[in-house]
Amino acid sequence: MAIPIRRGRAVGITAVAALGLGALGAAPALAAPADAQIADAVVLVETLDEGAKVTALAVQYSEELDLGDVPLDPEAFTVTARLAGSTPGNTSTGERTVTHAYLSDAPERSPDRAGTSGEWVILELSRYDANAGVLFYTGINNQYPLDGAYSVRQTEDLVGDDETVPARSTTVVNTEVVRAVVDDFSVEQWTGEGSDFAYRFFEPEAVRDGEDDGRLYPLVLALHGSGESGTDNAAQLLANRLVTSWAEPAAQAEHPAFVMAPQRHPDLSWQNEEGRAGLFAMVEHAKETLPIDPDRVYITGLSLGSIGTWNLLVDDSDVFAGAVTVAYGPGANPGLAELEDFPVWQFHSEDDRTVPVQGVYDSVTALEGLGVDVVQRRWAGNLPLAEAVALQTEQRRAAQDIGAHHLVTIFEAGTTGTPPDADGPSIPLSGHFSWVPAYNNPVTHDWLMSQVRGATQPVTGQTTDGFDVEVSIPETGGLAVAVGADRVSLGTAGLETGLSHLAASGDLPTITVADTRPADPGWSLTAEVSDFRAGAAVLEGRHLGVTPRVLSASPTQEVTAGEPVAPGEGFTEGTTLASAAPGGGRGTTTVGGELLLHAPTSTVPGDYVARVTVTVF
Repeated sequence: MAIPIRRGRAVGITAVAALGLGALGAAPALAAPADAQIADAVVLVETLDEGAKVTALAVQYSEELDLGDVPLDPEAFTVTARLAGSTPGNTSTGERTVTHAYLSDAPERSPDRAGTSGEWVILELSRYDANAGVLFYTGINNQYPLDGAYSVRQTEDLVGDDETVPARSTTVVNTEVVRAVVDDFSVEQWTGEGSDFAYRFFEPEAVRDGEDDGRLYPLVLALHGSGESGTDNAAQLLANRLVTSWAEPAAQAEHPAFVMAPQRHPDLSWQNEEGRAGLFAMVEHAKETLPIDPDRVYITGLSLGSIGTWNLLVDDSDVFAGAVTVAYGPGANPGLAELEDFPVWQFHSEDDRTVPVQGVYDSVTALEGLGVDVVQRRWAGNLPLAEAVALQTEQRRAAQDIGAHHLVTIFEAGTTGTPPDADGPSIPLSGHFSWVPAYNNPVTHDWLMSQVRGATQPVTGQTTDGFDVEVSIPETGGLAVAVGADRVSLGTAGLETGLSHLAASGDLPTITVADTRPADPGWSLTAEVSDFRAGAAVLEGRHLGVTPRVLSASPTQEVTAGEPVAPGEGFTEGTTLASAAPGGGRGTTTVGGELLLHAPTSTVPGDYVARVTVTVF
């Protein structure tokens, strides 16, 4: 396997100004004046399974309120949405259903809904309202203009322990729109090789904050469906969770990653040669300019984007480590013969009338005809999330147990929809919307993020791999190290200051450990080097030293780099490169470091090769 070695990189950093709201000191209950009133409102948008919706209105008061232990009554407020579409059929004016109301010191929703003081009243709105959405469909998804589209009025008194805020007839419209997660994506335009794609780009928090600790992060390339084509460079983040599910706080806490989401202009295509060239070039540019792990670049797509995903995989799967494809099956594509060992998880609903499921079934037949194991499962697409997670976890483990790289999940006819939760029942959706149960299940993300380019199965017990280290000592004294098909130049050999040896150094190839064992017993990654040989000549392996470093780890892991081993001591008997404590090993870790060779001045010139065996247990 070719492992690119990265000596340096230019990291593009977007400066972000952060506004911190400091903690307020304890204060007595306020006796708010009778003229406290609504001063402003902010629309809060979330991209849900069924698409982006206005899920709350943050209402700012002219005074800080403190109602003590008295909860706010949602019926004390009237919220109206005026949605201006392109035709009378997609234009409406109507009230929204307020489901919860509580105080806050910031214009944002709170999971516990327990705020009792602050200048903001958060009005949570029902996702089941017919006018909750932010998009209207005309063959493609279009955004409703939301600036000034929402109005709010306090229609009843707010009665607290020590104060009362009287009702008023004044109506206030929103002056701002906040789109959760979506606003964290930068707005970009690709003008390099291939087609010129507008795209949105998400950076892990550490990168946004300017940290450069040597960590490398995965990259997810997400290709949208035909309905998200357009020119607003936003619909691909609002119509569904294809993109945002990888950037949401919970996903980033478990798997920090870059996310790239191009939007297909109606006049462009990523099916043709120019379009595919543009996508490949965008990925390569990101790898060259950002701290991206070249062995953990992933691709996913739904419907038309799934077609694009399969086309890119057939073109050059070596760019990617794994793929998730939804609502399209490649059929008996001859290119499957090149993807026998490439990890792909396909999702489809059996009653999809837009893109029939037969393409998935035909791909399974073709793969099995090539002798490939395909692990298939079928269940309802509207199960409670905990049940769906359990079923998908079992499927993932079944594939892992037999070393299968291809998985297929089919959702039963008539069941595609959102999972029911504490706020309400499942929302039935078209059979084409198999991306809803595919992307709302965290097992999908965990599985894809555990894939490493060129690797076999993630760690299940003890796994051994290795790489060759080649050292050339010609008559002129030049030295080089090669790993796989890539070569790292060590420059010209020279005597070290003490004139006692020839010195050469290079980078340790990136080694990735993926541990998905539920018991999380911890692990140890060791390396052992053989003697270098050039024909009959031998250079003892002990002359090679190593300084290991942990390049990246999941936030919940506790991984420690091994101690440096100096040249002369060598790591001929199994040196620890990194280790994870019990309870802190589950996840994905990348390890790198430096190799340092001190060859005796008496070393016979020649091309020397040693084998470094890497073992994790």
